[in-house]
Amino acid sequence: MTFFTKLGETISSTGKDVSQKAKDLTELARLNLDIKAKEDFIEKQYGEIGKQYFNLHKEDQEPFFEEINLISETLKEIERLKSEIADLKGKKKCPACGAVVEQDAIFCNQCGAKCESIFEEEAPADDEADEETEEDAVKEETIDFTGMGNKKEEE
Repeated sequence: MTFFTKLGETISSTGKDVSQKAKDLTELARLNLDIKAKEDFIEKQYGEIGKQYFNLHKEDQEPFFEEINLISETLKEIERLKSEIADLKGKKKCPACGAVVEQDAIFCNQCGAKCESIFEEEAPADDEADEETEEDAVKEETIDFTGMGNKKEEE
């Protein structure tokens, strides 16, 4: 019986050791997750500080960091690309707030600003110019440059 008693005690102590090691590993994993979460929080705060610094100094003539110029150029490129996407989708950007609206929209559905593009304003002027040119052409046909009089006008 002493054999079975020793075997039982050994199994029991091994089970306790395994249980303790599992608890330790669980605690270790929890602590590592807490550390990672806090490091991520710090990284986000660094990003926020950078954004605030950028916004304060983006208009500087000679920025302290070259990255400010790189960010400014990249933001301009992003706006250009977004404009291309809007054009391909048949949409345009609101001149006031920058929201993407339908190409034929007269007012922005976000801010209510008038969204007529330059091309839409010029289009009627081009049509009027074409009409005037046609009228001028008709008038030229009725003018007599020979001094003999125009038969159509006389009749």
